[in-house]
Amino acid sequence: MKRTLLLIWILTAAFVMQAQSRLVFEETVSEAFLVKQMPAGNSSQTHSNSIIQLLNDGGTTSGKAGGRPTRKPEFVVRMERHARIADAGEVLQLRVQLQKVSITGDVHYRGFDLGSALLPEQVKMTVRLLSSQQKELKRYNLPAVGLTKNGVIALETTVPDTSNSQGYTLKVEGMELVYTTADVRKVQDQIDLIKDYYAADATLSKALQDITLINPDDVDRIKQQDQRLRDMEEMLKKLQEKRFTEKLGLNQYDPQRYTSKSNQLNQLLKERRRAINHTLATLDQQFYNRGISLMARNNLAAASTYFVKSLEVNPRFAPAHLQLARLDFMAGNLHEAAGRTRDILTQMRVDPETEQMALGLAHDIYSAFVTQGHAFNSRGDYHSAVAAYADARTLCSTIGGLRCNMPALNDGESRAVYGYYRGIVEEGKRLLGRNDLAGAEQLADEAIAFQQQYDYILHDAPDATELQGQVKYQYYVQHIDKGRQAMKAKDYPYALNQFEAALALEQSYTFQPIRELNSLLQQAAKPVLLSQLTDGYAQAMNNRLADARAIASAAESMRTRYALEKDAEVQAKYVQLRDRIFTQECLNVQADYDRHYQNAQGLIKERKFIAADMAYQAAIKAAGSKATCMIATFTAEDGRNTIAAAAAYQRMLEDVNRMVAIGRYTDAIQKYSAAEQHYLAQSVGRFGLDHISLYNYAREQHTLPFTATVVGHFTAMQEEKAALQLLMNLLNKGYAKGKTTKVQEQLGIQLAIKDVQSGQTDAPKVQAAGYTQGDKKLKKLGKAYEKERKKLAKN
Repeated sequence: MKRTLLLIWILTAAFVMQAQSRLVFEETVSEAFLVKQMPAGNSSQTHSNSIIQLLNDGGTTSGKAGGRPTRKPEFVVRMERHARIADAGEVLQLRVQLQKVSITGDVHYRGFDLGSALLPEQVKMTVRLLSSQQKELKRYNLPAVGLTKNGVIALETTVPDTSNSQGYTLKVEGMELVYTTADVRKVQDQIDLIKDYYAADATLSKALQDITLINPDDVDRIKQQDQRLRDMEEMLKKLQEKRFTEKLGLNQYDPQRYTSKSNQLNQLLKERRRAINHTLATLDQQFYNRGISLMARNNLAAASTYFVKSLEVNPRFAPAHLQLARLDFMAGNLHEAAGRTRDILTQMRVDPETEQMALGLAHDIYSAFVTQGHAFNSRGDYHSAVAAYADARTLCSTIGGLRCNMPALNDGESRAVYGYYRGIVEEGKRLLGRNDLAGAEQLADEAIAFQQQYDYILHDAPDATELQGQVKYQYYVQHIDKGRQAMKAKDYPYALNQFEAALALEQSYTFQPIRELNSLLQQAAKPVLLSQLTDGYAQAMNNRLADARAIASAAESMRTRYALEKDAEVQAKYVQLRDRIFTQECLNVQADYDRHYQNAQGLIKERKFIAADMAYQAAIKAAGSKATCMIATFTAEDGRNTIAAAAAYQRMLEDVNRMVAIGRYTDAIQKYSAAEQHYLAQSVGRFGLDHISLYNYAREQHTLPFTATVVGHFTAMQEEKAALQLLMNLLNKGYAKGKTTKVQEQLGIQLAIKDVQSGQTDAPKVQAAGYTQGDKKLKKLGKAYEKERKKLAKN
């Protein structure tokens, strides 16, 4: 509605303006431009020649039929040029319009009209406004006017009307078509599009044939069918993206029936897609149905293949699992059938019908396991019978709702378990009779493990335990015999190991022990213990005290274990080892003491009295680490007392350095003064240490704020000359003069007072210059000095 009102308003305004203006000049001229192959005189002709060559290469003709012309193609661009001048009072309205644009001639390519593509994008001209005397009043050069098939307003402007003349005219000159690279590309694109159109016809025809080969019911190759369909869908999509209908006007001219064929193919693709998608969505059911069909025809191998394919699509499709379990059962693969059936009933959601069928199959499998067990029992193959009954019992215990004949299962399983158990024990006894203790022991352990597994059946059976006891007793006797033989060969460590192994068996089992074992243990342990004590003594002599202590500790345990505490020979060796360890420990302590003491002496020679004092302390501490050795420490104590004054002096200097480092400058000055007093009072110079004055210490400092504080200290102590020299040194090192303003002024005042008191008569300015030595950095000191001298002179 708003657009309609706006249009009415614009038309009304235009009508009013038209009514208010008077037409002065109007002219309509028909123009025709022949475009053909000509020698290139400019870029436009070069481009138009390129267009003619494209038309020639493509066999373009002047009609939709007929063969290739013998001449070069050519065409005519026609249009009307309408020029008008309107008098709107004080201004003239100028307007030049190109309209009724058309193209004729060789403009068809393979039946399609190329007229719109052959129209140049630009036209150039010159428009002149002439007076009634044909005098040029205004010239308009229009080098690039955009041209469209619907025409274009080339010029629309106003000029002032100053002469009120009635004979104005507009003259258009030099009008030319301007062909550009874009025009050549436009023609080439249109020709390529027409070529693609005819190529698309062959593609569509082939696709319409191929689509009949896509079979949604071919479940074995459904993925290939789906991919072929996707390829065809992609092909059609790419053709549709070329927009033949819009760009070539196929609604008016479609010689190959492209629109009809593409619509037909599109409809067929949609139908096939729906069918393929349905097959893919129900592929597990499709494979399953094919398997059921093959199973009904007794082709079990092929049926199994299709059930597996069904599960590849949907791993939790219970009906396919059930049929595979049934095929396993029919083939005698009971364990595989049992496993699949158990998974169906315990790990999957199944419909009631499938659940009942699975329970029925589970019962058949259970019955088959029990039947197997009975058959194995009747043949005496108790091991296989136990396994069959175990499978049956596992199936019953893991699948709820499965009805099992438990009395028959229990009876058959009991016969199988007892039979297999007795077989293991009898074989173990046979091996024991042949003195194959390792084999008998293995079977005894196996029988006991089996008995524990089937405790609800073999709870009170003694056979395996008795067999194990008999085997262990034989090992027991063997260990003792081997120990006695080792004793005769004086291989006491091996003998002791054998007796220990026998003792471990005696303590673990209930067979009748051999009474002399304890005596044999003691006899074998004593020489082993004596050998260990001797080795420990050697370790202590070699100062390997850790090893010696470990041996002594182990020896103490052996004495207690084998009741050798009161054995005189063992006791003597033990005391000898213990004493040697103690002696060596004391020797080590003395060596540590002496090492630290000698270190202190060397440090004193180097005048490192703090380190020497610490070395003396380390020596005293080493001696105190084992007080029972009673190491004399008087030499270290005397040494400490001797160097106490020097060590204290050096510690005070260390404190000064630390205070300077952390910015405690006033405390550092006080501590340095205290160190100086201590140096003099305690005659520290006798230790070969030189004391540096506070002035020199501050002068050599790199911490300039500390030096500045010392300047203030000397000033406060009325030591003006030292303060002045240190101040000059400080400023020469680059310290900011602004930070010394107060101390300069105070120093200047104090110097002035002293000079007056001493009767100095030189002029204040001269005397100030003497103090500052012309250094501008001491300007504040000089001014303060002069000011104070003048003040004192007035008073």
